[in-house]
Amino acid sequence: MPVFFLLYKSGFSSLFLLFLLQTTSYLMSHLEITKETDHNGFRLTIRPDGIMQISLQSNYKLTLADAEAMVKLFGEMGNGKKFLLLFLPGADTSVATEARYYASGQEANKYTIASAFVVKTIAQKLLGNAYVTFNKPITPTRIFTDETEAVKWLKAIG
Repeated sequence: MPVFFLLYKSGFSSLFLLFLLQTTSYLMSHLEITKETDHNGFRLTIRPDGIMQISLQSNYKLTLADAEAMVKLFGEMGNGKKFLLLFLPGADTSVATEARYYASGQEANKYTIASAFVVKTIAQKLLGNAYVTFNKPITPTRIFTDETEAVKWLKAIG
């Protein structure tokens, strides 16, 4: 038996049930389904706010092959749509030189609106600043120490 019929039989008013039905319908039509996938060393998540979150494992060095796989997954998960990217490296996570060059170029940014990196260590901050300064990514890119500030910046961009 439908839930609303059971509620009506239990004494709930039809006006309340109509409100409940409309609210449920509205929420279901406006909810974003979060997608998530794991890969060797990182997890990609499309958050409910539409931001693509990239969580890197601790003590992991991202290689060129990983970066290429990441871009491929961006395209597959987002059906070719461009995203705001939020990178959350683990403790002592680093990125190979070839991966940094690739990440700053046209091919790696075909699904990117802007990128925010939330760093945890001085070494990550130095690496991030060097990436922005010397590799010069083709999309807006900033380094943060606070995730809330990074998300606020991304939302202002996109």
